[in-house]
Amino acid sequence: MTAARAARYQGVKRHVLGAIRTGRWRVGDRIASEHELVRELGVARMTVRRALDELTQEGLIVRRAGVGAFVAGEPLAESHPLEIRDIAEEVASRGHVWRAEVIALEAVQADADLARWFMVEPGAPLFRSEVVHFEGETPIQLERRWVSPDIFPDYLGQDFTLATPAAHLLAAAPIEAGEQIVRAEAADPRTAGLLRLSESAPVLTVARRTWSRGQVASGARLIHPGHAFQLAGRFGDLA
Repeated sequence: MTAARAARYQGVKRHVLGAIRTGRWRVGDRIASEHELVRELGVARMTVRRALDELTQEGLIVRRAGVGAFVAGEPLAESHPLEIRDIAEEVASRGHVWRAEVIALEAVQADADLARWFMVEPGAPLFRSEVVHFEGETPIQLERRWVSPDIFPDYLGQDFTLATPAAHLLAAAPIEAGEQIVRAEAADPRTAGLLRLSESAPVLTVARRTWSRGQVASGARLIHPGHAFQLAGRFGDLA
């Protein structure tokens, strides 16, 4: 598939998802027909059909022969497993409002585990933040992050209710390399409380480490409610 064709059908998907997320079409509503989408968006019928096929496979719409396509449910929060994106941008891309509550923002000393993670001596200075990110009024991520004061000396002076830690880090020092591990876990009592979950509810934790200027710059544990988050990505040239 060419880049232009991929962009067209992805545009159709974004159009349909945007209409669902903004409430134009609610769960159970019939969405526009293929013919209506072709006319509204100015694309080929095959392009519309490809987009609707994928939305059906993803469980977001259901199609009934001779009747039409209907909204099956609200799309899950989603992240690409190999991309580092600002969560505020992700929320905005779904047509919703991001906000954050800062739980902690402080200077700490590296314990043995953090020292290994950052490749420094135990007791080395680090900055630490803990932020709950919301989509509307729903908490969707608990971000626990540690950063190198050498790379990000102004970190403790930031207002993370206005912009995310990721936005500050990406602006202050470009990422040279990164790694992440995804784990399914049970929420501990404190995490469950901050994410408004029942105790021991399933969560999906992304442990992420990034490098800048030849050293470990940031380490984070990004914890998401398991029922409302998925990892998704595409690779290569899909036919």
